[in-house]
Amino acid sequence: MTDEIRSLLARLYDAWARGDGDAYAACFTEKSDYITFNGVHLHTRAENAELHGALFRGILKGTKLSAEIESTELLSSSIALVHTVGTGRKKSYQTYVLVKSDDEWLIRSFQNTRVQRFSIWITRWMQKRTAR
Repeated sequence: MTDEIRSLLARLYDAWARGDGDAYAACFTEKSDYITFNGVHLHTRAENAELHGALFRGILKGTKLSAEIESTELLSSSIALVHTVGTGRKKSYQTYVLVKSDDEWLIRSFQNTRVQRFSIWITRWMQKRTAR
């Protein structure tokens, strides 16, 4: 399982590096949820391809994804939960729900959250303050 999941993520990262929005979106199911780091919610593979195609021609042109798998948990024989940690310029966490169909893993749901250090500090400070 882990090799198949690593292969899927490698395809995803390769499509990003090539700036290929269609190949990137092909790593997702037709009906999929994709939540970007800034809160944009895409609902289908087509929306994903359209948005990423435009971004790859613009602001994301020439960029690469870099993440390490933090954990993989098989929830059933055809559903897996994967957490990765982005290792790029800005730290981020990603959560994937993968589904297996016809011996192929695809991404059904994805969320990317960029670490906001100041926001984390404020949250922890408020937690301590109200715990008294």
